Amino acid sequence: MRILSDLEKEICTKILKNSGSNNFIANIIDTDLKGVCIEVKRNPKSAGLIFTINSDIPTDEEKENIIFRTEKLSFFILQLVNLLKMLEKDGYILLLERGSNSKQDNKFGRCISNLPSIKHTFSDENIISLLCAYSNKEIYSTDEFERFCKNGFVPRDEQRFKKQITITQSALGIAILALLFNICYNLFKATSDNIKINKNQYQGIIQNTNDIKNKLDFIIKNENDDINSGLLKNINSKLDSIKNQLKKNIKEKIN
Repeated sequence: MRILSDLEKEICTKILKNSGSNNFIANIIDTDLKGVCIEVKRNPKSAGLIFTINSDIPTDEEKENIIFRTEKLSFFILQLVNLLKMLEKDGYILLLERGSNSKQDNKFGRCISNLPSIKHTFSDENIISLLCAYSNKEIYSTDEFERFCKNGFVPRDEQRFKKQITITQSALGIAILALLFNICYNLFKATSDNIKINKNQYQGIIQNTNDIKNKLDFIIKNENDDINSGLLKNINSKLDSIKNQLKKNIKEKIN
């Protein structure tokens, strides 16, 4: 899944908040439809915006407002229906159709029926088809969608990639630490009577080891993948062994 825009993130938040029965497109977009309705017809397929005006002939101010809001709402609706399509495809949401609702025309919004109106008909077949497909269906969020929203709207593929990067960095850090340990150990063994280690150096080595271990503990705690979790636990166990052996070999060498 691609990275979402700020508007799409707001839509996702609304979907999650209202998930379940009676959660339709109309509820998601309702607050933006003051004086406007969205009309969807299915035979033949068409869709458009209905703007309430005060008289049969719109004023210049009303004309400007209609032009501005038509552009704004068209973009919003385009993002909304395409977002629903993407979320459904990726398994983040479920759409439920009840009875014969999908075959009925519908109109929703805040236009005033007993006042004159001006209609703008959408020409984009994609918007029309998606409105016809989704406007009468209830939207249910999944557990995966809830995690997606709570994790800052980061797609699962990117989350997995970041975890793999973190694992790789941790493993590299441990490998470097193990190499330093081997060097120190061999050096102590070769010249055990001549080597002395400053206390600050010792504390620095142990602190670096603890930092890596704490990072691994955090990753393991939040890792859902059994394979990655097992690998990390194995690395963590080896790090404990390295740290304990390192402490044993150099503690007696401190000045």
